[in-house]
Amino acid sequence: MRGVLRPWAVSAAAAWTCVAGCGPAHVAEYQPKRRAYELPASAKAEAPPSSAGSLWHDGRPASMLFTDARALRVNDVVVIKIEEVADARRTADTDLDRTSESSAEIAAFLGLLRKLPRIDGDLDPNLGISGSSKSHFKGEGRTGRSEYLTATVPAMVTRVLSNGNLFIEGHRVILVNSEEQHFYISGVVRPIDIDQENSIKSAMVADAQIEFVGRGVLTDNQRQGWLSRFLGWIWPF
Repeated sequence: MRGVLRPWAVSAAAAWTCVAGCGPAHVAEYQPKRRAYELPASAKAEAPPSSAGSLWHDGRPASMLFTDARALRVNDVVVIKIEEVADARRTADTDLDRTSESSAEIAAFLGLLRKLPRIDGDLDPNLGISGSSKSHFKGEGRTGRSEYLTATVPAMVTRVLSNGNLFIEGHRVILVNSEEQHFYISGVVRPIDIDQENSIKSAMVADAQIEFVGRGVLTDNQRQGWLSRFLGWIWPF
């Protein structure tokens, strides 16, 4: 019958309305990176046992009467100020030149040279040999790389090591106009290096892993098409 909507049409219209009315979604589901950090066997040590009934425990905030509220325990937050600068240059030049000449001649040999048969009268009765060679090689190469990264990423203490150092991990995801940016940092910090603002520079993070990647429309437009990449892979010249 005319004027009657079918059930599948009503469902499709409802789904389209729901999708159109939703806010912007992430480019793809973000899966935070996790890393298990283990100390070398020689650096592991058991924590000293506390006395029975004692209210004080070494390494706990209650036993540190003269410290401020900095990251000390698991799940505490510390701010990592990332500022990584790298600049490398290397140049190599090679220039080789070689020239050699040699000659030999026999002007007379007991009169036998004059008795040699002549070919069309062009054969010189004097025997002579001469030769020369020259080679030249020049090579030049240069390589350079410069990087600069600055960011502020809050991280969380995920483990307190046996020596009191903190293993931290932090993620930060920024979505702007269908372009995602992902920050990740992890490493080991010393509590004494954390300043009064509960922050620490990335240069003081040991065994650091820092990642800054993006995905979305801008990143996709920076890549070659699959056909261009395939032709570049099989092209031998």
